[in-house]
Amino acid sequence: MSIILAQRKDIFDRQWLISKETADGVVTISVVKKDKNKPDKVVSEIKYRDIGREYQSDFLNWENLVFCSNNYGVTPFYDYMHNAVQIGKKTAATVYLQPGSQEARQLIRNLPKDCDWREYESDMIFVFHTGRLADYFDYTEVKEIYDCHGIWNVDWNWVEEQFIKPISYFAKPEICGFNLQNGGCNAVSIVTGLLLGYPIESTVCWLGGN
Repeated sequence: MSIILAQRKDIFDRQWLISKETADGVVTISVVKKDKNKPDKVVSEIKYRDIGREYQSDFLNWENLVFCSNNYGVTPFYDYMHNAVQIGKKTAATVYLQPGSQEARQLIRNLPKDCDWREYESDMIFVFHTGRLADYFDYTEVKEIYDCHGIWNVDWNWVEEQFIKPISYFAKPEICGFNLQNGGCNAVSIVTGLLLGYPIESTVCWLGGN
């Protein structure tokens, strides 16, 4: 049986659904577009092995992956990313607003006390929860999930080091050594996924080539 994890409408009044189904030892996450007077269309699927457990966190969810931008991607035209950090959906976001623009200034003025921001390159701002990844995620449990899925080629010592750095550290690619927009090695992908709020299982699929 399929369950609905989330649903949103875009500016064209189209409904987008994220659903989850488990069958025959496989979990399938589907993105479905529901357009008026048209058949429902599955536009994307992610499949991973059902290991009987998933990492649970308020800061990781499929909306962060599917509704990840208001100007590109499978489901465009959302401003979800403008507010996802502030409402506790993820620890950090690269928001496509020009630093200094009126919209960016308004967003910054309304940040909660536990959130902050930095300029990210020339056309984005980095909005984040204060603190460290270790304040929001359990390193040992994260590693166990990846181990259960057979993701072995990871520099876990490096990942553990990133857990104790302030999240503001990742606002400068030239300092942290990687760009959140471009991905990288397995260890970088794991840290990026946690920062941007992607379910661990989605990163498992990415690293596993699925």
